[in-house]
Amino acid sequence: MGGNNISKAILRRGRPIAHEIILAACVTFANLIILFIIYDGRHYLELPSSPIQTSIVIIAMMVAVLIWRHYIYNRMHNECEDRHGRKEHNNDTFMHMLFPYWYRISCGLMFLGNCLLPMQFLFSNNLLDSGTGDPYRFNLLCAICYGFVFTMIGLNILADSTVFITKKIVGWTQYQHLRVLFSSRRWNNLRAPLVFSLSAKIVLSGALIAKQDPVVVQITVPISHLPHSLENFRIIQLSDVHIGVTVGRTRVKKVVDIVNDLCSGSDDKCDLIALTGDIIDGEPPGLMKAIEPLANLCPNENVPKLFVPGNHEHLHFIVDHVVTVLSKVGIDSLVNDNIRLPMDEARNNQLVVVGFDDLSSRQYKDKEKQAFDGIDAEKDVTVLLAHQPNHLKVAESYGVDLMLSGHTHAGQFFPGTIGAWLFNSKFSGYYPSRGKTAIYVSAGTLWWGPPVRFSTRHHEITDIRLVRSQ
Repeated sequence: MGGNNISKAILRRGRPIAHEIILAACVTFANLIILFIIYDGRHYLELPSSPIQTSIVIIAMMVAVLIWRHYIYNRMHNECEDRHGRKEHNNDTFMHMLFPYWYRISCGLMFLGNCLLPMQFLFSNNLLDSGTGDPYRFNLLCAICYGFVFTMIGLNILADSTVFITKKIVGWTQYQHLRVLFSSRRWNNLRAPLVFSLSAKIVLSGALIAKQDPVVVQITVPISHLPHSLENFRIIQLSDVHIGVTVGRTRVKKVVDIVNDLCSGSDDKCDLIALTGDIIDGEPPGLMKAIEPLANLCPNENVPKLFVPGNHEHLHFIVDHVVTVLSKVGIDSLVNDNIRLPMDEARNNQLVVVGFDDLSSRQYKDKEKQAFDGIDAEKDVTVLLAHQPNHLKVAESYGVDLMLSGHTHAGQFFPGTIGAWLFNSKFSGYYPSRGKTAIYVSAGTLWWGPPVRFSTRHHEITDIRLVRSQ
C-alpha cells in the first residue's frame, strides 16, 4: 500500500511538470514556424548548423519559457501566500486594476523575445535587408522584447533574493512577522507594478542611449621602457561590433566614418587599428552588405588593421569564414601569433603586437608559447590583443605591457551587469599596471542582441596613446 501511495504522489507531481514542458515545447515550435515563414526556411537549411547546435538552441528556448512561467506568471500574476504560508490565487491584483491586459501583453513580449536566439544562430543567413544591408524591423522588435523579458526575470530574481537575505538576517522567528508584507497580496501587488515599470524604464532608456553614436574615449598609457621612436604610438580600438541580427550597414558605416575622422589628421596619424573580437555575429554570406563598409576603414595602407576572434565567432563556428571575409576588406587576423610594428623601423625599436584566440576556442590551449615566440619581455614593448579580460593572468606571466580587451560590454543592461562583473577579471575601463601589465577593457563599440545600453552611458571607440613614463 505504501508503495502505491508513493507512486501516486510521484504521478501527481509529475503531471504539472509534464504540462509545463509540453507548453514550453508548443511555444518553441510556434516560434520556429513563424521564423521559417518570415525568413524563408530554405536559408536555414543552407547554414552549417549541426544537429547539436540546433538542439541546444531549442532546449535554451524551452528553458526560457519555463523560467518565464515561474518568475513572471507565478511571481507577478496571481499566485501568493496567506499569512500561514498557504498558496492562494489573487486575480484582483493592482496590475489587473491599473492595466487589465498587462499579462497578455507581457506574454506577447515573451513570445517575440524568444525568437531572438534562433534568429541569431539558425537564421543568420537572411537577417538583413538585401537592399539596404540593415536589420528588418521585426529583428529589432524581437530583440527589444527579449531585453524587456530578460530584465523582468532579473528584477524578479533580485526581489526573491532580497526576501531570502532578509529572512537570513532577521532570523526565522522575526521573519514570520514580515510574512504579511513579503508573502501576501500586499507584496504581490507591490512587486508587480514595480518590476514592470522598472523593466520598461531600463529598456526604453537603454534603447535611447543605444541610438546614439559611439563616443571616442581617449586614454594615455605610460610604459617605462618605451623607445623614443614609439612615443605617442597611437592605437584605435574597436570591439564587440556584433554585425548581425540588430547591427547592419548603417551602424557599421557610422563607426567607420568616426574612425576615419580620427585618422585623417596628417600631424596626428594612427599607427594601428585593433579589432578585439565579436566583430561579426552570424554567417558572413548573409551579412556581406553590412560588412562591406569595413573596406573603407582607415584607407591608409600603411596602417595595420588587426583582428582577433571573440567568443561569438566561435559560437557560430565561423572563425575561418570571418578571417577570410575580413581579409577581403583589408583586415588581417592575428591568431596566436605576433607581429612587429612599425614595419620600417629597426627591430630593436619596434612594438610587438600579440594576438590571442578566444578562451572558448578548442585550439587556444597550449598556444600561448607560440604567440610569444621570439619576444624578449625585458626589451620588447608588448601589446596583447585578446577578446576576454580573463586572459590577464597569462599576459602578466609573459610580461605584457598593455592588454586590450572587450567582451564585457560594461554589463550593457541589467541583469547582465551582474554577470559581467562576476565572471570577468576586469569589468570595464583602464586598469593601470600594478606590476607589469596594464589593461584596457572596452565597453563595446556597439551592442549584442537588444539595442539597449543602460549600465553605461555610451558605446565607445577607444583612442589609445603610448607614452614613456618618467
